[in-house]
Amino acid sequence: MPLDPQFLPFLEMVNEGGWSPLSTGDPDADRDRYRRLSLLRRGAGFVPEPVADVEDRSIDGPGGELRLRVYRVGGRNPSRARPVVVWLHGGGWMLGDLDTVDPICRRVANALRAVVVSVDYRLAPEHPHPAALDDAMAALRWAAERWPDAPLVVGGDSAGGGLAAGAALRARDEGGLRLAVQVLAYPALDPSQALPSVAENGSGLFLTAADMADFYAAHVPGGLAHDPRVAVLGADLHDLPPAVVATAEFDPLRDEGDRYAEQLSAAGVPVTHLPGPGLVHGFLALGGVAAAAAVRRDEVLGAVADLLDGPAGEVDVAGTWPRTQPLGAWVQRGDARLAVDLRGGGLRRLVVGGWDVLDGYPAGTVPAGRRGGVLLPWPNRLRAGRWRWADRDLQLDVVSPESPNAIHGLVSAQPWSLLASSQDGVTVGTLVEPRSGYPFRLAAAVDYRLAPEQLTVTVRVRNAGDADAPFGVGMHPYLHVGAAEEGGLADAELTVPARTALDVDGGLPVGTRRAFDGAVGRIGDRELDDPVTDLVRDDDGWARVRLRGPAGALELAVDGSWPWLQVYSGDTLPSGQRRRSLAVEPMTCPPNALANEVDLVVLTPGETWSGTWTLRWTPA
Repeated sequence: MPLDPQFLPFLEMVNEGGWSPLSTGDPDADRDRYRRLSLLRRGAGFVPEPVADVEDRSIDGPGGELRLRVYRVGGRNPSRARPVVVWLHGGGWMLGDLDTVDPICRRVANALRAVVVSVDYRLAPEHPHPAALDDAMAALRWAAERWPDAPLVVGGDSAGGGLAAGAALRARDEGGLRLAVQVLAYPALDPSQALPSVAENGSGLFLTAADMADFYAAHVPGGLAHDPRVAVLGADLHDLPPAVVATAEFDPLRDEGDRYAEQLSAAGVPVTHLPGPGLVHGFLALGGVAAAAAVRRDEVLGAVADLLDGPAGEVDVAGTWPRTQPLGAWVQRGDARLAVDLRGGGLRRLVVGGWDVLDGYPAGTVPAGRRGGVLLPWPNRLRAGRWRWADRDLQLDVVSPESPNAIHGLVSAQPWSLLASSQDGVTVGTLVEPRSGYPFRLAAAVDYRLAPEQLTVTVRVRNAGDADAPFGVGMHPYLHVGAAEEGGLADAELTVPARTALDVDGGLPVGTRRAFDGAVGRIGDRELDDPVTDLVRDDDGWARVRLRGPAGALELAVDGSWPWLQVYSGDTLPSGQRRRSLAVEPMTCPPNALANEVDLVVLTPGETWSGTWTLRWTPA
């Protein structure tokens, strides 16, 4: 993804206004200039975010008096102990103080309904490692004693993110502190500075490679750079607290943060990795410069809230309330950026460079046509919502009196959980609980893995009940090859690897089948809404749909677990959405399968099913 253009005026100011480099060899002058820059980067019209109380205080630290700033939010009678977040500021271990990080701490306090303890740790070169880390540990111990029942979080940005990672390692090794979460925002973790992003993003983007070389030389002179609490890549990472790791695409430190997230996950640590497409280093403090920075900042804090089981609300006469908007999960690899919706568990967006490969939808909505959705425990339509199983007549809800059929399963509007997150993908999951029309319990998980040229989707279903469970499953991606306007699909060219189509009326089978010619060619004005089977498979057992248009070529491939496809040109969608993309839906069964049992999957208790499909793109 290209650099967000809203950063350009800020970067021009930094590069041409004498604010870069951050390190010039005069620590006092550099600190003063960094303080002034911290005011400028807040944006025009900045007003400090209000909190209930801000207290400056000092505690006894390992090097003498240690200054802290404590932020508290308003309200009485919290429903549970508020989280306590010990935050460690950025600035290359040489720059920064309680004032430069103040906006971040206010946002953290309000977003998490937390007490935030900001730490004015000792700075290099006057106080090299481990002085800053010792101060961080002292602040953590003080907070743990002051709020013994509260979840304790350590977090930091940039150099502070590196300190937070080191503090989590020390807390594990030394005992006595139990950390609930570690929050690492574009952390500095690799004194070698040898990863590719350092050279790729080492100049002109606010933080420079030369700055980092100076910062490390001051912070860890000589052999101190090999301390595994500073050089954490490759350290023993087992038994660490859950982590939220946020990185920025245009940041010298990008690769070390990405790699650390990967290594934490490999060590069995729960990780939420949030890459920052189009963002620069320092974006937590750049919400007034670029809207995307504010959005990602709040997504980072939302991920922390999820790990803490939601923000601690206040009890009032109306009671507490659940979160009304499920969060999503983003993954980026190369120019490809994927958004997975945690309402419904499906594909909300897939963008490659400037190409919307999927015809997506805004966050927080249930889209028309179930676009991108997971269709479980049946895809497509069920006539009148009626079916029979094990001598029981069952009735599912229908769409409406005007559309008296059940459609597309039960999970497309319900919350899904983020089960795992790594550098290249996410896994989401949900439960289908028994109900009158579907008295079975299923556990479902979807693994999304993103590469620069391909998306791989694996759907897994397990019978979590105590009786045999019948089901079908499908997914509903709308493939978009550059037809921006309604009707623009006409010029796309299509090949479908199927020999047989099911005859339908109103989307439901009439009992006959017909030959299907998959060499569709130019779609033109042809209306497609066909369930097709008898798939033509290549030597590897996969069947491949190919669609080409002005933006490029797409290939959707299904493994042998998907014997059916639905191909739909969107003619019945709401006005403005018709025939601008093509739904190609992998399915385990055709419409009405719960009733007629055609290709229905039946799992015994504890048995699992899985199927994989891929989407590959070639830009024009």
